[in-house]
Amino acid sequence: MKVDNAFDKSELLHHLKAAYALPLQSITFFPEGEDSYGYIVVSETGEKYFAKASTSVPDACLQLASLLRHRCNISGVVAPLETSDGILSIPWHGFRVSLFPFIEGESRWDLWKVGKDFTDAALSQTAALLATLHRSTDAIDPSCLPVATYDLPLRNELYTALEAPTQKIPSQNQYQKQLLAALAEHRSAVLETLDRYDTLGHSAATQQTPFVVTHGDPTPGNLILDTENRLHLIDWDGVCLGPPEKDLVSFTGERFEVVLERYIRERHTEVSLHADIFGFYIYEWTLNEIRDYSTKILFKNKDTQQNEYDWESLQDYLPPDRKSMEDGIVAIRDTLDTCGVLPQ
Repeated sequence: MKVDNAFDKSELLHHLKAAYALPLQSITFFPEGEDSYGYIVVSETGEKYFAKASTSVPDACLQLASLLRHRCNISGVVAPLETSDGILSIPWHGFRVSLFPFIEGESRWDLWKVGKDFTDAALSQTAALLATLHRSTDAIDPSCLPVATYDLPLRNELYTALEAPTQKIPSQNQYQKQLLAALAEHRSAVLETLDRYDTLGHSAATQQTPFVVTHGDPTPGNLILDTENRLHLIDWDGVCLGPPEKDLVSFTGERFEVVLERYIRERHTEVSLHADIFGFYIYEWTLNEIRDYSTKILFKNKDTQQNEYDWESLQDYLPPDRKSMEDGIVAIRDTLDTCGVLPQ
């Protein structure tokens, strides 16, 4: 969840109206998301759009989402709209702001919050969309894409957070004090988790798995079923060339076979998947959450409500639950074997 910025939204609305030549009438903060600010924008005639203000989304990601939607004709890709000048974002107060169609419906995360989930049919539809995305690789110029590596992004930020209890941070708020105590207590467990992550990364790198176009984050908040049960995949900030496991790891669990069986059918090629690569991304998620929330609480947040949310979110990852992660890898290996995609 993101707490709204204090900047003037009426000014943003004016800039969007001018750039996109649309009769936009209102703008309302949308409190979902982690690293960007989102707004629902409504026109005078009732059309709804989603505006996203970010400091970290590369233009190449926006361009690729547009290419996948329009040139590759993947209808489930929610791509940014073009301005009157044919560009995909506009500058505004240090941000780049993009405008998207607003998808009326429910995300998988919306369902999770009320104790529900996607049906098997919706999960199967998700698998088909990912397979279509991964099959599109030959239609994409690989030079325009970042390439995944088996190494922790922003590793130095994690080390800085782990060293923070030994440093003097002036005027500590209650969340910083709680976090510093937790980091001091669990530092060795985090470093052991990092060692295991690096071992899995080394194993993954030796597999020489063919890389495909990956969304990078098909998590519950980014999957939306509209009012006609059509699936949409939003938030293409992390699109890159990477192993298919990078996307499929979001669906490991008790109904993984539902996703995997449809994915295998729709890939239209021989599929081989590696348990250690899944494990690598399971560990990476935990380490990134520790790094991200710790960095925000210690050095970035200025809002008590945001600190409260980030602190509560961190409790799922600190200390790292190594047993659960290792059990998950074993279960994934068994499912891959059952579905016949475990390398021989």
